[in-house]
Amino acid sequence: MIVKKYRVLRMAALLGILILPGCTQGILEGIGTKTAAPIAEDDIEVAEAAENGTGQDSEGQIDTRDWLKAESPVQLPILMYHSISQGNGLRVPREEFRSQMAWLRENGYYTLSPEEAFLVLTENRMPSEKCVWLTFDDGYTDNYTEAFPILKENDMKATVFMIGKSIDKGHHLTENQMLEMSRDGISIESHTISHLELNRMTAEQQGAEMVQSKVLFDRILDQDTTVLSYPVGRYDEESLRLSEEAGYKMAVTTEPGGASSDQGMHALHRVRISPGLSVNGFASLIENASKH
Repeated sequence: MIVKKYRVLRMAALLGILILPGCTQGILEGIGTKTAAPIAEDDIEVAEAAENGTGQDSEGQIDTRDWLKAESPVQLPILMYHSISQGNGLRVPREEFRSQMAWLRENGYYTLSPEEAFLVLTENRMPSEKCVWLTFDDGYTDNYTEAFPILKENDMKATVFMIGKSIDKGHHLTENQMLEMSRDGISIESHTISHLELNRMTAEQQGAEMVQSKVLFDRILDQDTTVLSYPVGRYDEESLRLSEEAGYKMAVTTEPGGASSDQGMHALHRVRISPGLSVNGFASLIENASKH
């Protein structure tokens, strides 16, 4: 009965979107009616959180024939960034980010797509002995203006967790920027519709935040949105269940350390990258979070 309930909710959200104009603003005006009143800071941008090649064939299937079988359960570094700028603990300056990406390239790290990360964690196989999954929370404009060019220079993939209601809003990505990035190795995934603390919401409100966000990004990007990032790292046992029922294959947290399947595919840990980190410190974080 619970699964059926959320299937109905998802369909209702989808039908609401389909009858609206094609623009993002039109889509957003028709969703979010079951979310809770905001309890996070209004200015998401400055709020301190509590916190390659595709390898795919023409049909989108990942060719894993040459992947390596890990001798022990994989522990994968999922790096967590926010803004590529300066100003607070969520902002990594551009030149620090450039140096970190250069270190990854020079040391032979392969950057994963969400689909590849899922296979690494569930099948215990890897496209390279050294893998990392780059993620950005909130979808700030500087992910496009500052991080995206550096990622392209290094032929790297990454994932941006975008807030549905922040699309085309000040200091956040536009729909056109997301579309361009998604065509060039950057995956756009869900950070919910409203960026509210899920553990302070009812199950119905949590489900609406997750389902409506997935439907929105499926619609805009013509994709199957498969990964959720919990806003400001807040979640509870209901969140784990609901994220799966909403159709996500994985969800990431702000719990520190490398990610592994034994954490549960809807409670994956990440490695927070803070400003002021030396290249040697960055290297230590990556190496300590890796295991295979």
